[in-house]
Amino acid sequence: MELSTISRITIIAVGVENYKHMPQLKGAKRDVENLHKLLVSSENTALFKDKQFVAKIDPTSSDLREIISAYTHERSALGDILIFYFSGHGVAIGHDDFGFCTNDTNFLIDDKAVLPLTTFRFSELLEALSIVDVAPVIIIDACYSGKAADALVPPSTAINSMHDKIKASSASNYALLCSCSDLQTSINIHQKGGLFSQGIFEIAKSGIDNKDSLIGLKELFGPLKSFVETNADNSSPRLYLGETLMDLPVFKNVNFHHLPKLTSSEQSYSFASHLKSVIMALWNNGNPREFRTGEILFFCGPGAYGNHSKLSLEPWQLVENHPSSSKRRLTEKGLLFAQGKVKIPKTIKKDSSTGKWIAAPEAIEIYINDL
Repeated sequence: MELSTISRITIIAVGVENYKHMPQLKGAKRDVENLHKLLVSSENTALFKDKQFVAKIDPTSSDLREIISAYTHERSALGDILIFYFSGHGVAIGHDDFGFCTNDTNFLIDDKAVLPLTTFRFSELLEALSIVDVAPVIIIDACYSGKAADALVPPSTAINSMHDKIKASSASNYALLCSCSDLQTSINIHQKGGLFSQGIFEIAKSGIDNKDSLIGLKELFGPLKSFVETNADNSSPRLYLGETLMDLPVFKNVNFHHLPKLTSSEQSYSFASHLKSVIMALWNNGNPREFRTGEILFFCGPGAYGNHSKLSLEPWQLVENHPSSSKRRLTEKGLLFAQGKVKIPKTIKKDSSTGKWIAAPEAIEIYINDL
């Protein structure tokens, strides 16, 4: 990933929960605060400086227009990048536009259509950014269906229209990450904020098992989608990436230091608490069960989700895929290990000459309760 792009990025984070004419939301403000912590203040994950982060809570539609206007007016270099994050209500406008519902968003009572000047339209954002050649990275945690204020237009083409508009205005240099499809509801989990946003923060806290010290949208999307789909029956995130958008870093990978340490001769893994959590969840207090990978994310967390495949390596061989369903289950050895009847080497390494995984020479033998 290109670290040189970080200085060209600005984040505008908007959270709306205190609506005058729509149902109140709980947690949008916390979503913005958590995003600031993730991207700016946490030493473990942050890549950006405070001056790059603009937060706005409960803005009116005019406030939001002024913020975007000020941002575009200040652009002095071509090729800047804007990460625009929104947590709140969303509404389809007609058949080809989307509205970010602001503090003052209101509706006509008779035909139940949104009053255009009381919402900030998606097309307005794109038009403003295209004038100054800014690449938009837009992250939306908002509903596109349901009965917010009992006055939303059925948004059958909301997401597809958003995708088409962003592609037209930004060519192929864009990203759009949405909390759900055009026919689904974005899930709010009370004081914690949106389920979609909470998934981003939880995954960031645990990191992802890959070979990069930074995490971008591509790396984030897989575990985020699994997290949301496991915790909600009718919500599935969507990611649209333009073909020419650079591999954009979003936050540090806290799991990078736990990844294999590569030297000229070896690669190694140690049995850690997040791996133990997979064993115990599958053991299920003596009633063994099988998990889809998304269920590992739900029951054991992102750290376990990103590392569970290690448990199948020799000489551990504690977890395997079911031959017909591909669900994860304990092997015979895994069942014995879960009961404290067998030991395993705490650290395994890849033999550079054979390519096989073996017990590290210095590894101690452990029972599951030794950790």
